Parts: sequence; structure tokens; C-alpha cells
Amino acid sequence: PGDFTAQGSSIVDGDIDDVWRVLTNFSSYPEWNPFVRSQVVTNSFYIPLDDQTPQEGLGLIINTQIPPLPAPVNASTPANLLNAHTTFEMIHHLDLENHRIAWGLAGVPDTIIGGDRWSALSSFVDDDGKTKTFYESREIYIGFLASAVGALLGDQLNEAFSSQAEALKVLFE
Repeated sequence: PGDFTAQGSSIVDGDIDDVWRVLTNFSSYPEWNPFVRSQVVTNSFYIPLDDQTPQEGLGLIINTQIPPLPAPVNASTPANLLNAHTTFEMIHHLDLENHRIAWGLAGVPDTIIGGDRWSALSSFVDDDGKTKTFYESREIYIGFLASAVGALLGDQLNEAFSSQAEALKVLFE
């Protein structure tokens, strides 16, 4: 439970391990993601690392577009500077076996504003007997400013999460 939640999901026509590789290859985000335009793995001082493999305890610098850019996008798609946001996050959960990753907002007390984002993949068999991957991502906001974020940016954040989910789906079509 939180004060505000943004979320998106999609059914991806791809193997769960292939989808996981794309989802955790943050360097590829500019090529397909209209919401998260860059996501860089850093050390605890937020200095980018050569090895961009996500690990618990490492930082992230995330550049987003809220609302998202119109899809499709690629690395050359220019940002809308009026809608650009940068956050500093810390990876606190990485479950390779169950295809789960989570990070939270860093540097701001949760009593003011806290954000905890989870992304998860699940494999299932559809009615035609084909194995597919269910992708879901959500960010739960807490703290004094969470309801203001929900009121001001709620619809745009949900649109952004949905656009990322849809772009991931399209990538595998």
C-alpha cells in the first residue's frame, strides 16, 4: 500500500529469458523505450560503471519522459525537454531466478517522497498452447508529497508505464 501507484503491463510474445535480457539491458532503453530514455548503472556515488549489469546495492541514474514520447522511438529520438525528469535510485532487489528487479528513490527521506519500483516477468501458456511472458511494472509512492505527485502527474505516469509495457511487447512482435 502507498499513497499513489503508477503501473503498466503487457503480454509479450517472447521467451521469459529473452524478455528478461532486454528488460535488464538498460543500455538498450534509448532504442525502444518512450518512457525511460536512459538508465545508467552507477556506484554508490552515482558515478557510471563500465559494467552496466544491474546488481543489488548499485545506483541508477534514470532519465524519463513524463508523459512519454510518441512511439516508436530510437536512440536518435529527441527528448522533449519540458517533460524530461532525472532521478537517482538504488537497486534493492534482484531475483534472477524469478525475473524480478526493484529499486527505490535515493537521497530523499521517505516521509517527504519515496518511490519503490518493481518490474516482474511471469511465463504462462495461452489458450493456443503458446508460451508467453507477462510483464508488469509498478511504482508505489509514499510520503507527504506522494498524493501531490498522484494528483499532478498520475495520469501521465500511468501513460508512461503503459507505453513502456507496450513498447516492450512491440519489440518482440
